[in-house]
Amino acid sequence: MNLVTKLSYGVGQLSDGVKQSAFGTFLFFYYNQVLELSGSLAGMAALLALLVDAVTDPMVGQLSDNFQSRWGRRHPFMLAGAIPFGIAMIALFSPPEGLSQIQLFGWMLGGAIAVRLMLTLFFVPHLSLGAELVRDYHGRTSLIGYRVFFTYAGVFLTSVIGFAVFFPPTAEFSNGMLNRASYPKFGIFCAVMATTAMLLCVFGTRNTIPLLTKANPNPYAGNALFAFVTVFRTLKLPSFRVLFISVLLFATLAGVVQTLLVYVATYVFEFQPEQLAGLASSLIVGILFASLVAQALSRRFDKKKALALCAIIGGAFAFSPQILYFGGLLDGMSVLSKFTFVFSVNGVSHVFFIAYVILLDSMLSDVIDEHELVSQRREEGLFFAARSFGTKASFGLGSFFAGVALDIIKFPTGASPESVPADAVVKLAILSGPLMFILFTATVLVSRRYPLSAARHREIIADIKSRATAEA
Repeated sequence: MNLVTKLSYGVGQLSDGVKQSAFGTFLFFYYNQVLELSGSLAGMAALLALLVDAVTDPMVGQLSDNFQSRWGRRHPFMLAGAIPFGIAMIALFSPPEGLSQIQLFGWMLGGAIAVRLMLTLFFVPHLSLGAELVRDYHGRTSLIGYRVFFTYAGVFLTSVIGFAVFFPPTAEFSNGMLNRASYPKFGIFCAVMATTAMLLCVFGTRNTIPLLTKANPNPYAGNALFAFVTVFRTLKLPSFRVLFISVLLFATLAGVVQTLLVYVATYVFEFQPEQLAGLASSLIVGILFASLVAQALSRRFDKKKALALCAIIGGAFAFSPQILYFGGLLDGMSVLSKFTFVFSVNGVSHVFFIAYVILLDSMLSDVIDEHELVSQRREEGLFFAARSFGTKASFGLGSFFAGVALDIIKFPTGASPESVPADAVVKLAILSGPLMFILFTATVLVSRRYPLSAARHREIIADIKSRATAEA
């Protein structure tokens, strides 16, 4: 596969990065702190939108597995989601003024469902396309590195440009994040960037269509409307069951952290929006080095052990600033020193957390090969639908738990940093630091049960080729 095709495939995931940042960093804060929707209602909207994904993700996965057209199985769905995604994103960040709490809840819920549904049309077939393009054990880690690179490039661009360009301090708003008028323009920016990335991917990879696996409709698949039931069949495979639970736990915890990011940076570290833009740029460290780290660790330790190392090391760096906060060490730092420290440890944590995601997706592609050996069917869409649901839990479950937690600690809405009670800030630091580290490292207990190794995968591929030769 040439470099242009790899880049064209990877750039599509910029759209998911835009959505992740827009939802995880800005959307919850906007509805909770600016529009003053209660944390529990904002979290509930995110959770209910996720439940819709539980139905639509496997539906789209099954449809794309069995779809037949001159544009192949995946590309028609990817194209269908591109422009409607942008329209839905704009609407989500532009609610009418004067809405009640219930009306705000309804607008957020409806907008989140629309954005998620349009992303599903692109995202699930796109993930499946990657598993079709490369079959090599280590080659997959490389290709997935491109996809994950662009995912986090989308997060990076959305976060940095969002903080620096759309939410600068003004005479009226010393904290630009509280300026309601900036959010509709931010929504338009997100829409244009994500839709453009989707279209570049669709047309940039169209030359691969004749080389891809042709549809082989499954007579036992049933109605696509009930495909979410079929997903449970994939969980019968022990290796996939371990990965699915790992993805769900990691994504949920990452969602809690991302939802609380602006709160922690603003109220615990006392950073201004321009410093938030700089802090968000620490993601570039992860983008540059994560793929190299993932490949190096997987070759040195195999993927399962590499995954555990990424979770533990990433967590140790990510939550160290809160530990220093409790020791009073951050208070003795100048603003520049504090920013430099938080930027540095965040950058290192991004390297290992992004490498974790790369390894998970690479392992999932290996599981699909195992499934083909057992069932004699390639059903990437079905497996990646479950993977997509797990990833989207980062905003659904993550925001739900974060919203409930903010209400439990009675964190105020629409508050400037100096007006927030000290005990609320301490509780926020506990929630976002030590507790999150314990939960992140606990994911290792799940992933250590993953049964596939490089040697076992070589056996699987050899058996598949032998069977194909015998049947030819």
